Amino acid sequence: MLKPYKNFDVNYFPENELVLWKIKSEGIPNFSIDKLREFKRFSEDLKVMFADENYPLKYIVSGSDCDGIYNLGGDLPYFYGSILNRDRAKLEEYAHLCIDAIYNMYCSFDLPAITIATVEGKAYGGGFECVMAHDVIIADAQAQFCLPENKFNLFPGMGAYSFLCRKLNINAAMEILYSGSVYGAEELGKKGLIDRVIASENTLSSVVQYIEESRSNFNFQSAHYKSIKRVFPLQKSELLDITNIWVDSCMQMEQADLRRMELIINAQQRRMGIKGYTLQ
Repeated sequence: MLKPYKNFDVNYFPENELVLWKIKSEGIPNFSIDKLREFKRFSEDLKVMFADENYPLKYIVSGSDCDGIYNLGGDLPYFYGSILNRDRAKLEEYAHLCIDAIYNMYCSFDLPAITIATVEGKAYGGGFECVMAHDVIIADAQAQFCLPENKFNLFPGMGAYSFLCRKLNINAAMEILYSGSVYGAEELGKKGLIDRVIASENTLSSVVQYIEESRSNFNFQSAHYKSIKRVFPLQKSELLDITNIWVDSCMQMEQADLRRMELIINAQQRRMGIKGYTLQ
């Protein structure tokens, strides 16, 4: 079986042919460098275990164990400290690990499975990008989505452009990328980005219901998502090129931009009951 992880809860439900991985939240529920490094190991373990036909798998489902938050995205204190210290190498490592994670999700971890994101609460920045890497998005009616990077003169560099410009018409994609607005699940459902909006306190039961409804149709659905990816192919090199532009942009940030980033860091930490941030 899969080993225990520090930053993720992972459970296998053979009766549903389903793996559920949840992001643990210690401090701000974001993607820290430690989470990203461990996610790379988790991805490799997943591929090895489920290459074994004794562990049938059709669905890989993501979620969060933090009430009200799926994920707030990038580790802003880490960015802030790296930019202040002019440490480009740290930003590049972080960005490339993000792309490793995003592309593994997009490719269903090289397994014959459908990926499903279950979103409860806020999915902001990189959290939103993570969601969009999945085949299917199921969101609680109260879930919120946002790409807030332009509030501190940066842009979402870990997949947002690639996914939104493939999933939506160009005007709808540009609106979400440029506005920095918060979108509800219903609104994104109408745009065609979210597959199912649920009004349930037990999202996992809704996922199981979705799977039960679609089980007899799995062969079609699996081929359907593979075909979409063939018609609108996404190469890892595209994601890496864009995230390298993101690193360049980080290094061009001015003091006023960093001050706005600092205000968001402080707001996040107040919400989580954390006093002061630590530069890394």
